[in-house]
Amino acid sequence: MNTTETAEKLVVELRRTFPVSRERLFAAWTDPEEARQWFGPEGIRLRDYHMDARPGGKYAISIDQDNGEIWEIIGEFREVVRPSRLVYTWRFTDDPEWERVDSVITVEFTEQAGRAEAHLIHEGFPSAESRDNHARGWPGALDKLARLVAR
Repeated sequence: MNTTETAEKLVVELRRTFPVSRERLFAAWTDPEEARQWFGPEGIRLRDYHMDARPGGKYAISIDQDNGEIWEIIGEFREVVRPSRLVYTWRFTDDPEWERVDSVITVEFTEQAGRAEAHLIHEGFPSAESRDNHARGWPGALDKLARLVAR
């Protein structure tokens, strides 16, 4: 994992290889029923997940935290190139730090010798603290994704 901090950008970048085709990996990322099973770091519970994975399509996620808080995340798909690329915005709805911020997630899916790689870049965080929180969260989500696609 790589994190970057400059005056203009706060970035999390990860690469993960999965023992499946990129078509399978892309489907697990964009199908709401499958995404519901892996999305989010270990220990969170998805309350709701709506997704319309097409350019201009929206998504909304509600997450129950152990402390009783509910996080709500919304965004819009900018690019959906099946099975190679996703670009979508990401914003928390009830956090003042995110009030005017839409961070952007880009995921490139490649395949070699029957194994798919997801190259994720999440950029445009409102603060280094937010970037660091996501840098801790994304690996757990990708661990859960790996378990899902390995079944």
